[in-house]
Amino acid sequence: MNGKIKLQKDKIQSIVRSLDGENRDIYPHLAYLLQDLWEIGSSADVVLGLIRKRHLDQYSDFKVLDLGCGKGAVSIPMASVFGFRVHGIDAMPAFIEEACGKAEEYGVSHLCHFDLGDIRGRISNFQGYDLVLLGSIGPVLGTVLQTLKKIKSCVKPEGYVILDDGYISASSTIQSESYLSEAEMMRQIQEAGFICVDQQTMDSSFIRESNQKIYQAIEKRAIELMGQYPDKQDLFEEYLEAQARENQVLENMMICVTYLLKRRLSSHEGYEKQIY
Repeated sequence: MNGKIKLQKDKIQSIVRSLDGENRDIYPHLAYLLQDLWEIGSSADVVLGLIRKRHLDQYSDFKVLDLGCGKGAVSIPMASVFGFRVHGIDAMPAFIEEACGKAEEYGVSHLCHFDLGDIRGRISNFQGYDLVLLGSIGPVLGTVLQTLKKIKSCVKPEGYVILDDGYISASSTIQSESYLSEAEMMRQIQEAGFICVDQQTMDSSFIRESNQKIYQAIEKRAIELMGQYPDKQDLFEEYLEAQARENQVLENMMICVTYLLKRRLSSHEGYEKQIY
């Protein structure tokens, strides 16, 4: 297979999986299905709350890299409320277009730059960010350990990462390497060279209400698409079923957490800091 074609197919599959789909054929319809939703990942209120709590909002010159930024639903409020300068990257053209429009709407287009691209191939290009946002992007970059190792060079020494993820609840019966225990989550964070300085655990009722709102919005658009493309009804029903399964896992088997991580200084960086 041609390498360029294979890379494109891999990118499409990665996007579909990050948006809780399984069949790559749903890709051309994702923008339509998600058109009524701005927040499709992390909660802006939760992220901004962690920033305020740790007094990071006092640094108005913060540079933020939002990997898998979606429609800018978290990074735009960061710019609007705190004056942070944000650079968002996403592989969905429709999401980037909407993010740019929202930045104009909120009056922060001078602080926001949204870029179309595959984050997997872009990470090595970025350095010196005060904060990197990973808002529910799933395993696009690998495991938690692999993801944090890959983005580590993007973050300033003693800079921050906001990671929206979760671990298996004590009562869960999930048997999969994709889901970590709380202890394993902490181990991977520490092995990657970070420490958890704060975290916000999502209330189960908040998760259910959010999932219900998202599902209803997607279901409405899926029904419309079934009318437009009756030959693809199975495809849209399959996507709804995938959404329902993911909601079931999040609501009943997982503890959803937004982590505020701080990059530890390496011994070499610590030595340089003492000298200067």
